[in-house]
Amino acid sequence: MKAKKLGIIGKKLGMTQFFLTDSLVGVTVVDFSDMSLLGKRTVEKDGYLAAILGCGFDKKEKARFIQEVRVPDASIYDEEKYLDVLEGLKKVDVFGMMKGRGFTGVMKRHGFHGGPAAHGAKHWHRRPGSIGGHTYPAKVWKGQKMPGHYGNSQICTLNQKLIKVDKEKKLLFIQGSIPGSKNSYVWIRDSIRG
Repeated sequence: MKAKKLGIIGKKLGMTQFFLTDSLVGVTVVDFSDMSLLGKRTVEKDGYLAAILGCGFDKKEKARFIQEVRVPDASIYDEEKYLDVLEGLKKVDVFGMMKGRGFTGVMKRHGFHGGPAAHGAKHWHRRPGSIGGHTYPAKVWKGQKMPGHYGNSQICTLNQKLIKVDKEKKLLFIQGSIPGSKNSYVWIRDSIRG
């Protein structure tokens, strides 16, 4: 597993299509023009190296989204040197808040197949089925897959292909979908696997 070189935070604008030489792919557009360096962590003072990034500033100059990114050299954010590092990346990991789905059943939340639709089944099509034993264990095991709140939690998609970097407009074109709804903030780092 390699060390991270770079981290970016930006706003997810939505999806579009991008023409490659031999195919048409769906891409997600991320705008990081509002990102700025808020501070640095040093080995002497904090014991590790990191950059503190902010995005989504309001009228009072307060950032709506702040992320600390551990990088070996935080000076790449000075004078926008990180744009050159971005162009050399092929794959990225994207962190974001999953869309909230509210209270859902086990079929949507955990991918259960459901009960039979025939052979005397009545009002049983989307139910979870048996959830525990009788005399033993005489309880429901902790962590049992049950209906409940689904979504609205941070998730990460790994090894997303970075199609293009627009240095002038500060846009990233990432192949496929990424977590979050439109205009939500995401954190992007260079892929630790690729």
